[in-house]
Amino acid sequence: MSESPVFDVAEAMRVAREAEQFEWSWSASNIEQLQSLLAPIKLSGAKMRFAPSTELDIVRVFIADIPLHSVDDAEREALRTGFAALRMDLIEAWGEPDSDIDGDTRSLVWVLAQVVVQLNCRTHSVSYLLFRPDAHRSAEAARRARQEQDEQRTDFAPFLAVLPHIANAHLRSWSRSDLDSLFEAVGWPIDISNEDLVAEQNGDAVQASLHASRTEEYMDADRWGFGEYRELRLSQRLSSRVMPEAYAAALRSCVELLGPPPVVGGPDAQAIWRGAKVTYTLSTSGSGLQFAATPTEAVEGREYWESKWDEDWESPLRWLVTTGADGVRFGTRDWWVHERPAETWSMLDDYITELFPSLAGDLALLAPYATGVVWVLRVADEPGPFVQGWFADDGAGLGIHLPGAEPVVRSYPPSFESGRRIAAETTAALRKFGVASPTDLEMEAWAPWGTTQALDTFRLGFKR
Repeated sequence: MSESPVFDVAEAMRVAREAEQFEWSWSASNIEQLQSLLAPIKLSGAKMRFAPSTELDIVRVFIADIPLHSVDDAEREALRTGFAALRMDLIEAWGEPDSDIDGDTRSLVWVLAQVVVQLNCRTHSVSYLLFRPDAHRSAEAARRARQEQDEQRTDFAPFLAVLPHIANAHLRSWSRSDLDSLFEAVGWPIDISNEDLVAEQNGDAVQASLHASRTEEYMDADRWGFGEYRELRLSQRLSSRVMPEAYAAALRSCVELLGPPPVVGGPDAQAIWRGAKVTYTLSTSGSGLQFAATPTEAVEGREYWESKWDEDWESPLRWLVTTGADGVRFGTRDWWVHERPAETWSMLDDYITELFPSLAGDLALLAPYATGVVWVLRVADEPGPFVQGWFADDGAGLGIHLPGAEPVVRSYPPSFESGRRIAAETTAALRKFGVASPTDLEMEAWAPWGTTQALDTFRLGFKR
């Protein structure tokens, strides 16, 4: 199809209707049959896990597909706007989606009689994944089985036992000789995979790994100063039921080993100890705990170059608080990467929906090193409507002040779901400000007064 980012929503709905009514045999010939119905839409098919077969489990249909290197802000906005309209049309046709993918509202699933339809929106594409119902049920059953197994994983002692080995390791040149004694001391079975060094403890009750990632050629080791290895990462899958307790125990252990973290932030409740030679980061993940060690100068030098020369590069960190715990051994960075300005409503929506859930959920884990953030969005240079809110380790709140309406103030418990609700209410309220774009707004944000904490980064696409 055309590389125009403005795709035809009516045509995308026709694709959905054709897929719903198509006589599926889930054979390779279906690709040709569908292609003749949907031309010039682009299709491809595969088995689950990409096993070669004349049968199909998945058909991917691209509605919009822009070369990644050429995506600009106007194209992003057009993709998001078209996706939002298509999503609403599909909800009108099929009802609310049966599920989203891990809470991601950009991957929505409808289970129909002959086909399961998943609608995806990415930076440069909008597509349907059409699943054979049996294959989708099998994949869902496997996912539920993994979740049930993860719910049994509540022993985080292995993670705590390995932390001192990493914190006390002598990572001088990031060579194999630096790592051998560490892996030997940990004592887990070792495997060398793709030249990485991996030690794992796998079982029904414990799934944990210590992974040393080898420096790859594209990272230009000589230029940035990487050694033979570029990262050492300890990971353990855990039940969500024990994650608050496990993270608290891991953070206490790290503080005993390294001192209080000079920087904390999110997403993923990151506590960061930046040293002259090595940076340590404790964090959560979707499935458990992680503790990473990386070479400070090499990683930061490469990140700085990427942020300077790649307009699309963004730091994964959405907010950062300096805690006032700088010391001789650990401190803060001299610079933070730029953030792209929020020039369109959908860009601001993205910033808000990525930032607010992290603040609402992660502050509870990172206290007392970060205890709160206060923020306000309003029309620039004039009195008028505004939205203000606060996130704290013990709760969150939102105040909406619109012309001709009574102020609305709500409080929420500390949780990721609270952050998602606050994000949705905020983005809806901003549309009622009566301004043309987010460039007509201004933002302020700060950490609580009377503490040593300072809000370093609050990534919403506004200068502070």
